[in-house]
Amino acid sequence: MKKALAILAQFLLFLLFFAVGSVLHPFNFHWATTTTAATTRYFVPDGLLLALGVFLAIILVQALRKRLCDTPWTIVAFVLAIGIGYAMKFGFVTHDLL
Repeated sequence: MKKALAILAQFLLFLLFFAVGSVLHPFNFHWATTTTAATTRYFVPDGLLLALGVFLAIILVQALRKRLCDTPWTIVAFVLAIGIGYAMKFGFVTHDLL
C-alpha cells in the first residue's frame, strides 16, 4: 500500500510539473509543429523539461540512498505522466495569425 501511494504521488508530481511548465513557459522554448493559413501550432517543451529534471532528481536521490529497487516504479510513473500529459495536450499552443 505504501509503495502504491508513493507511485501515485510521483505520477501526480510529474504530471503537475508538466502542466505548470506548459502553462508558465519558464525557459521560453518553442517550435512550430504545423502551420495552416490562419493558425500556427507550437509545442512548448518547458513542462517536459521540468518533469524530466524532477525525474532525474528523484533517480539521483534513490541512487544516493541505495534504493534503486524503486527505480522501475519511478520510470513507470514518469512514462504514464508524460503519456497522459501528451493526451491532455500539455505543451501544445495554437496561435491565430489573424
